[in-house]
Amino acid sequence: MKLPSPSILLRAFLQVWQRFPATMLCAVVATSSFITAIEYDREPESENWVKLGIMSLFGLALCTGLTAFAESKAWSGMRNWALQALGLALAGLYYFLFDIHAITMEEVGIPRFMALWAVAHLLVAVAPYLNRLAVADFWEYNKQLFANFIIGGVYTFILYAGLALALLAVNELFNLDINGKMYAYLFAVLAGIFQTTFFLYHFPKNFGFDDREKAYNVVFKNLCQYILIPIVGLYFLILYAYSIKILVTWNLPQGWVSSLVLGFSVAGIFTYLINYLLPDFSDNKLVHAYRRWFWWVLLPMVGLLFVAIGRRISDYGITEQRYYVAHAGVWLLVMCLYFLRSKLDNIKFIPISLGLFVLVAVLGPFSAFNVAERNQTAILKNLLEKNNRFDGDKLKPGGDKLTGEDADRIMSCLRFLGKRDAMDRIESWLPVPIQTIEPDTSKYAARSQADAIATWLNVEPEGQSYRQQRMVSVYPMQQQSQSGNIAGFRQFYQIELYDGTPARKRKRSSVTFSDDQHSLLLYGPTGKIAVDSFDLRPAMEYWKKMAGSNEYYALPDSATILELKSARSTGRLHLREARFDTRTPDLKMESLNGLLFVK
Repeated sequence: MKLPSPSILLRAFLQVWQRFPATMLCAVVATSSFITAIEYDREPESENWVKLGIMSLFGLALCTGLTAFAESKAWSGMRNWALQALGLALAGLYYFLFDIHAITMEEVGIPRFMALWAVAHLLVAVAPYLNRLAVADFWEYNKQLFANFIIGGVYTFILYAGLALALLAVNELFNLDINGKMYAYLFAVLAGIFQTTFFLYHFPKNFGFDDREKAYNVVFKNLCQYILIPIVGLYFLILYAYSIKILVTWNLPQGWVSSLVLGFSVAGIFTYLINYLLPDFSDNKLVHAYRRWFWWVLLPMVGLLFVAIGRRISDYGITEQRYYVAHAGVWLLVMCLYFLRSKLDNIKFIPISLGLFVLVAVLGPFSAFNVAERNQTAILKNLLEKNNRFDGDKLKPGGDKLTGEDADRIMSCLRFLGKRDAMDRIESWLPVPIQTIEPDTSKYAARSQADAIATWLNVEPEGQSYRQQRMVSVYPMQQQSQSGNIAGFRQFYQIELYDGTPARKRKRSSVTFSDDQHSLLLYGPTGKIAVDSFDLRPAMEYWKKMAGSNEYYALPDSATILELKSARSTGRLHLREARFDTRTPDLKMESLNGLLFVK
């Protein structure tokens, strides 16, 4: 494999800029944003640069698809420029709508972005063929896209490996003390600029292909015949053996079988697409049988998927993840029915229908988020009515303490709504404003309200006793740096410890947790021997008492500066954030961020 020369790369770069200006602009912005985010590291400024970078990746795929659509329509001049400007405008609008600090980021923001990003890539796959061009041309176009992406990835890997090793050699031989972030910068440039340029330079210029271009090369033929079809066959045997076990034992399937069915479906459909024209070029009976029987084999597995996910939904209600599985099952059923009944076998239907199903899943009133919230709200109302927590159409406080399975499920529903900033769905049930139950202006207010409403209703789960068994996070009420007299302290340490990392996993840090996560260990100049330790349990007991039943608690200034004692030293801790585990009698520190002064 021969790498392209610098002159070829420069010429390709200029040609790609001329053909895909909006896409290349997004690639440059994305690369610059990620480099800047790496430079800022964990500082708050890095989050906005990451946000700009991921929005640019969305714009990159979207503008590529819109350009391909314009070229397929033979649009030039103003119409082509207008379509690329529309792509940039949509990416820019999404940047302002995408709140990286939202409470709902993990449950709503990220899944919605990933879905829209996938739809943008599906647009690239299908945009030039929203017309009467032959299905064989559509297949050849996507085969070339796939091959060019893989080849570009291999080139990128080779370039990165060679340049990174050269950088390492120069650094070691000449003692230049090159910043380790240079390797990340190099990868960002190659993946963002080189890979994109290579892919777009080889992007098909015509969307109709002659018969010679549609022929299978040996790589695709062997990949399909000897790797993909046997793998799908293995999935087939496992799933059908499991189905026989269900019939023999008459036990409903476990929830995880849904993942196996989806894995079989993804691998099977991908193989079906690659195998689509292979029967015209091969006498292999397995190839012909796969094309003929795949959808018949998949259909019973879709039924198994519905049984498995139906059981989970009937037991626990709808969440976004269960919605996605059931929604994927509906799409698979539509695919099976289409290819079994249609005489056309138009594989354009696969990406087009998938894109539409994905959009329904993340946008509008029937999205996963809205359906799950409505379902969990209905379950919550039924449980509260069942346990006599309503007085007319309003909830009533107090009453007999509710424990057991119903209490667990009520708490689960409340926290589900709280994490999605959807407590307004039950606000009309409350006789008082929701803010008066738990006045909290922190970003964790919604989850605190869930706990407070459960306490107000005298609901105490047993399986997840959130009063006695929980993780507690504390942080200053005022986020600005605390001031105080530090006269007499001989040194200080900046503490940034996460995930309960104990001493045995320490990486050149002057301070770390002890193995039991009860103490802070201070290391000497050699970094090998701990010279002092401070017991953190008194601090955790103090913060636990302050937090009470709250999972997140904003401390007053007086509680954020603590005096620590050891056998040989005195320490003063200025807290920025701490998270500790109260599920054990002696407590365990999970994360700690702040300044430690020692004398």
